[in-house]
Amino acid sequence: MNILRERFKGVLLGGALGDAIGKCVEDVVQEEVQEFYGGRVEGFVPPHPSSPAQGQLPEETSDETTVVRLLLESVVSKKAIDVRDFLNRLILWYEDEVSHRYPDPSLLTAVDLLARGINPSTHGVRGSSVEGILRSVVVGLFHYYNPKLAAEGSRVVSLLTHRSQAVSDGAAVLGAAISYLLLDEFELRDMNERIRFLNSLKRFIEDKRFSRTIDLVQELLYEGADLDMAVRNIGNGSFVFEALPLALFIFLSQIDAPLEAFWSGVNSYGSFGGDTDAIGFLVGSFVGGYFGQGVFPSHLTSALEGAARYEELAEKLYDITENMIIRR
Repeated sequence: MNILRERFKGVLLGGALGDAIGKCVEDVVQEEVQEFYGGRVEGFVPPHPSSPAQGQLPEETSDETTVVRLLLESVVSKKAIDVRDFLNRLILWYEDEVSHRYPDPSLLTAVDLLARGINPSTHGVRGSSVEGILRSVVVGLFHYYNPKLAAEGSRVVSLLTHRSQAVSDGAAVLGAAISYLLLDEFELRDMNERIRFLNSLKRFIEDKRFSRTIDLVQELLYEGADLDMAVRNIGNGSFVFEALPLALFIFLSQIDAPLEAFWSGVNSYGSFGGDTDAIGFLVGSFVGGYFGQGVFPSHLTSALEGAARYEELAEKLYDITENMIIRR
């Protein structure tokens, strides 16, 4: 078995699974989840009536994964990160309103402005939503052999539509994290290695205010905090430096039980709800990147909307990347 190829698939399938399952309880408070489902969600379920995903099928992903797929298809088609091609695909998707699944309004505004040749920043469209960085997993895969390249490429593709320092830094951290996980740079079952991993990610943060959230993840790991404590201290909203550090905490705190980490990610709601589909996407990508596709139950991956397409794209991206490395 080619472990690296399985990790490519794991990142993409894990992210899509986390989004599909997590969308069902997005913005739903813990008490309502427990009452409606009889406990935490552990599989494909109909979206809660209070979730923005209400009306979607259980196995369907949200538009957060759609944007990731658009970049993935662009990279596979062009065998490179081609921002213009990615933008053209975003514009075509933007114009196909029938296919939309509750997309971020700020994303739609940014794409509309870009389609008209207008810089979104000049119209105050900035955006610090975690949705803006999820596409970085594709760049992390494409440049897995070089975390620095993965980080810088991730900044570029994310800042296309979400222009803020938080998104720039968060995208860089996510791209580098995927690269490190595939490279097997750290033995994460060792606490010291987990801290070294987090410190390595901090090097890609330019605004030191955001570094403090990574420090908080380290503190909570040392304290042996549970999910509820992490949600209270880090937050679980859509702001990049709530969702991303929480996902890192969930993944690292349950590194010996990766599937349990995944379920914690999609159930990362709290007293005020939470961005569970984005956090689920992130935790799923981390789990799949470190442990490979096989960590996820086959009955879930086989039922996931578009699963065969993600596997096909993962295979092609892996081959493109390996050929590129050989040519170097």
